[in-house]
Amino acid sequence: MISLAAVSAPASARSERISGTDSAACTRDGNVDSCWRDGVQAEKRGDAEAALAAFEASCTAGFQVGGCYDAGKIYFLNAKLRDYGRSKEKMAQVCASDDVGVAPYACKYLGIIYQKGLSVSLGPEQAFGYFTKACFPQGEPFIDGSGCELLGNHVPGADEMGVADKLWAPEYIAYLAFAMGCSDDMPAQCSQALAIQRRAVARSASWLARCAEDAEAAQFRERCEDMVRAAAADDFDARQTFRRAMVRIFRRATGYPG
Repeated sequence: MISLAAVSAPASARSERISGTDSAACTRDGNVDSCWRDGVQAEKRGDAEAALAAFEASCTAGFQVGGCYDAGKIYFLNAKLRDYGRSKEKMAQVCASDDVGVAPYACKYLGIIYQKGLSVSLGPEQAFGYFTKACFPQGEPFIDGSGCELLGNHVPGADEMGVADKLWAPEYIAYLAFAMGCSDDMPAQCSQALAIQRRAVARSASWLARCAEDAEAAQFRERCEDMVRAAAADDFDARQTFRRAMVRIFRRATGYPG
């Protein structure tokens, strides 16, 4: 569980403590950099302040975004160093990057920040947008399954999204989100998607026909009701093919430009 305890020290004091590492001292090291590796070692020995300083230096050096992401996580998760504003700044940089290894995870944290109103005003639409980026990315479909779960559990209403009720189907969107999360080896989301689909069939929900139309238009090889089975494919390429189709279906289902 992600803790959301109160900040325990002034941001200015924390800024002074992490300013000792010079980003100019960072050197490229493989696909990362020396400051990032220093940060990892500091974390292993339990020195969060030294880790944060090193990750900040790595982020400033700009060789890769891993330092920005890890600094953002410390600002978000560490009770003594917590600063949601700084976390948002770091995660926004990573979320907007083309690093498929960490960008979806950063987008998820941004979604939480807006969904909880941490250092920002409550923003259901913004949260939905960031959870969407974590679960249904526009580029290569590497996802954060936890982002899919958050998306499925926090679908805004039509009014919050500024769309007509007849165009917005929260249950359908949740079904797609949980089915996508199922493809990230998260069986609880497989069960959630199946439960939604079975309830919809029992009452002949109108979105089932829409799902079938979207699946056909997106060239999904299975039927709408077979999404969970397709999500659980063992073959990596098959899962990626499934995810690409799901992204196309989701875009049709929501009209959300991402």
